[in-house]
Amino acid sequence: MDRIVSGSKFVLLALVVALSACSVSMRKTLPGVRVDPVSVAGKIELAADRLRTNKQIFRVRLLDKGRTFSGDGALAYRSPDTLQLSIYGPPFTTLWMQMLSRGDSIVVVLPKDDKVIRASRNDPLPVTRLAGSEGLTDAQFMGAVTGAFWLERFRGPGTVETAAVADGISTLRLSEGDTVYEFRYADSLGAVLSFVYYRDGKKRHEVTRGDFHTINSMSRARKMVYRDYDEDREITVLVGKEEVNPELADEAFQLLLP
Repeated sequence: MDRIVSGSKFVLLALVVALSACSVSMRKTLPGVRVDPVSVAGKIELAADRLRTNKQIFRVRLLDKGRTFSGDGALAYRSPDTLQLSIYGPPFTTLWMQMLSRGDSIVVVLPKDDKVIRASRNDPLPVTRLAGSEGLTDAQFMGAVTGAFWLERFRGPGTVETAAVADGISTLRLSEGDTVYEFRYADSLGAVLSFVYYRDGKKRHEVTRGDFHTINSMSRARKMVYRDYDEDREITVLVGKEEVNPELADEAFQLLLP
């Protein structure tokens, strides 16, 4: 009897694992009616073009394998490739991290550790290792925190593009070898709802964007959730205050180097 119960538990566990694996596997075909991918890509790129500058105050909450981190943050962004990010706390008066991404260079400052980490778009590993999410590229990060996805950064020389529309949601898939990027765009909002990165047919990273409201005739997400399935991590960002397309001085893009 004990063997039967143990065997049943094993089968049930195997079934749960199999179902979980299916839930994060890439669908072979896109849902809906096939459309010209150029038209969908154009919508995503237009949304990125409209965001020329951006300032945000936000709260970040990180759930990392049983541990929790929360802090406050500030973001300043200038199209197409300049971003300054500062995160404070805990305690919330302590500067925990700063990052400046400009052109091809990426600099991260850790004031408490008296460290400066430098990387580039061609070699982001020094920074991605620090984040514990080695597949997170600069293009993915920039899109996640600003909502501006610059598609040329996701394309390679052999990229194949497909697209489909269902219930007002346009899906664009960029495929090259075992790497796939998938974007879901809401026509009613004029904004990207989610981004998924697949490798070897499995979902590795996902960004979902929600709680939209309108600022300067643009739909902006007040909640972003980033999930790293390889590392079992989740980060939630709640935007409390935001300015869209303000005039930003160069001083907004400076780091406090130790």
